[in-house]
Amino acid sequence: MLNELEKLLHIIAQNVVKFRRQLGLTQEELAFKSDIDRTYVGYIENAKQNISIEKLCAIAVALKIEVADLLKEELPAGGDVLNEPESAAYGAIEVFNLIYPSLQMLQDLAMKNGINDIFQDNGGKLLQVLLITGLKNSPGREGNDAVDDEGNEYELKSVNISLTKNFSTHHHMNPVIIEKYRKVDWIFAVYRGIEILEIYKLTPQDLELYFSQWEAKWYRDGNKDINNPKIPLKYVREIGKLLFESDGTGKIKRINLKA
Repeated sequence: MLNELEKLLHIIAQNVVKFRRQLGLTQEELAFKSDIDRTYVGYIENAKQNISIEKLCAIAVALKIEVADLLKEELPAGGDVLNEPESAAYGAIEVFNLIYPSLQMLQDLAMKNGINDIFQDNGGKLLQVLLITGLKNSPGREGNDAVDDEGNEYELKSVNISLTKNFSTHHHMNPVIIEKYRKVDWIFAVYRGIEILEIYKLTPQDLELYFSQWEAKWYRDGNKDINNPKIPLKYVREIGKLLFESDGTGKIKRINLKA
């Protein structure tokens, strides 16, 4: 039977592993980001090491979460709000009616940025990236593309790391599309659910490794379009220039003054 401290250490261990894996980080990478010895991280993840408040905060910042998230015990299936008294929570209709004015404000903002529907084609996330980066939507071009004040065009991509660790590209990849891709810089937005964590920029030179591979495959397969080849999140993080990053509270801070 675990005592209270042992139980808490197991909760912290499970949460550190969960959020680290969601970000696609190794123990070494988490240790580096939180300025903690890798062995110490291993002990924490195995619930074999007491952890100070200082190190708990450092790990939370590195994982882009609140300290409280590391202390939350996951409820077993069926053990959630369904067990709470009905009076303790709003019904679904009441919640929707409550948030609808805010949704309408968000949609009005989206319309001003050339996005017709925040619920369609990743519109809400596209709007968020545009507002953070200061880019403008280019609805006339194929895909989620944007332009800056100087007329430079960008390819915009996003990924939800709760679902996958790869960025999608194009469902009919061929030399024509690849040639278009070779002419613009790319902006990669990393999300956990609806929370934006990081925004990177990669140049065509940074991505030539993949362009060349796709082009060679297209010719090798008899001029057959490639269905949505992927760009790994790990590659974007290793090669890309980090422009913006979450401060762990959902707010975004600028990393580089010039993109």
